[in-house]
Amino acid sequence: MTRKFVTRGAPTAVVALGMVAALALAPPSPAAPDEVDQAPRARADHKVVVKGLDNPRQLTALPRGRLLVAEAGHGADDPSGCVGEGEEMQCIGTTGRVSVVRPDGKRRTAMRDLLSAAGPDGSFAVGADGAGRLGSSTYAIITWGPPEMFPDGVSGKQSGKLLRQKDGRRLRIVADVAAHEFARDVDNEGIESNPYAVLPLKRDKVLVADAAGDYIARVNRSGKVRVWAKMKEYGPMVDAVPTVLTLGPDRKVYVGELHSEIPGKARVWRYSRSGKPLKSWKGFTTVTGVAVAKDGTLYVSELFGGDCGFDEIPTCFPGRVVRVKPNGKRSHVDVPFPAGVAVHGKKVHVAAFSIAPRAGFAGDPDASGQIWRIFR
Repeated sequence: MTRKFVTRGAPTAVVALGMVAALALAPPSPAAPDEVDQAPRARADHKVVVKGLDNPRQLTALPRGRLLVAEAGHGADDPSGCVGEGEEMQCIGTTGRVSVVRPDGKRRTAMRDLLSAAGPDGSFAVGADGAGRLGSSTYAIITWGPPEMFPDGVSGKQSGKLLRQKDGRRLRIVADVAAHEFARDVDNEGIESNPYAVLPLKRDKVLVADAAGDYIARVNRSGKVRVWAKMKEYGPMVDAVPTVLTLGPDRKVYVGELHSEIPGKARVWRYSRSGKPLKSWKGFTTVTGVAVAKDGTLYVSELFGGDCGFDEIPTCFPGRVVRVKPNGKRSHVDVPFPAGVAVHGKKVHVAAFSIAPRAGFAGDPDASGQIWRIFR
């Protein structure tokens, strides 16, 4: 299940595609009672809106009850696209896409043929981990991978890039986000880049979270990249690792942290539109999705949250979504490997089995990438 990529202190040449290997190298141990919310465990009463998705990640609410979902793909369809051996094997292709899901579960493809890397079973894929929509344009951010990892016949030109496609038009590259980190080492802790989430605010202001670079980039319409906000420094070997960008009903920007997988230590931040931190919520574990309702209620995905460990799969999967009321009261429902969260009125949706291909986790079609409606 492990995919190697961003490793603190590793040479750039061995930094590989993606997010989840940085996550899955070692599941976190249980947090101390004073480190994380101890709300009663709730059964995940849910409705499956759509299944058969390919490693669904960032989720965005669109008008008329629709959802935009980034699908990291399942790697390569052709075995010739696989490189390496054993647990190190990576299968690289163009199976990633961005989809629009209607309330009835029907979907259409907004972007296709996006770079994807995964193991032979298609799980824990990386590639198009983030997507957003602005007007008639769809944006996607692609994880970076070193040139030497791409097999013959697979182009790495999308690697580390922000992509844009207007409805009915051709896909184009907007900016090389990874190159900004390579040129500047934004956090001064070694060159590492893993562009992971995207939030288009306007044509001249598209935000991208670089999870490995520990900062939020701003990309203008000409493709120039600059720093919008640096993440808080927590100390040596403890990085914020921003994995989430979302716009709240207050028009503020919310950022979620993975926080180097330390249980109970991740935060959700609220920023001004100019990149100034305004507030944070503490006590989360490996945040991979954030959404804010009109009444200020916060919904936070915790990829490795809850009581279940990897040794309990498939009886019990890690992951939960925490609801934080405006008065601070917390509750949660268990969701297997949750990622993006989106809210339409009182309807809360989450990407479940976010590390699973359309064929299903471990070949189980009932554990394919899905979108659930929760807190019903």
